[in-house]
Amino acid sequence: MTDRQILEAVLTEVRGLGTRMDKFESRMDGFESQMDKFESRMDRMEERQKRFEEETRNNFADIKLHLENITDRNISILAENHLNLINKMDVSATWMNRIMINEVKMNALTDQVARLQAKSS
Repeated sequence: MTDRQILEAVLTEVRGLGTRMDKFESRMDGFESQMDKFESRMDRMEERQKRFEEETRNNFADIKLHLENITDRNISILAENHLNLINKMDVSATWMNRIMINEVKMNALTDQVARLQAKSS
C-alpha cells in the first residue's frame, strides 16, 4: 500500500467520522430539545402541585372550620337533647315500674279474694 492509498483510507475514515459526528450532534440536538420539553413539563407539574397543595390546605381549613362551627355545635345540641330524653325515659320507667308493681299486687289480691270466696262458699 502506498502512502497515497494510506492517506486516502485515513481521509475516508475521517470523513466517515465527520458524518457520524454530524449524526451524533443531530441526535444530541434532539435530546436537548426533548430535555427542554421535559423541563417545561416538570415546571408545569410543579405549578400544578403547588396549586393542589394550596387547595388542599384551604379545603382542610374549610373542613376544620365546618367541624368547629357546625358539627361541634350539632353534637352539643344532640348531647343536651339526649340528656333530656334520658331524664324523660327515667320518669317513664319509674311510672312503668309502679304500674307493674300495682299489677302484681292486684293479681295477688284477686287471687286472695278468689280463695276467700272459695272458702266461704
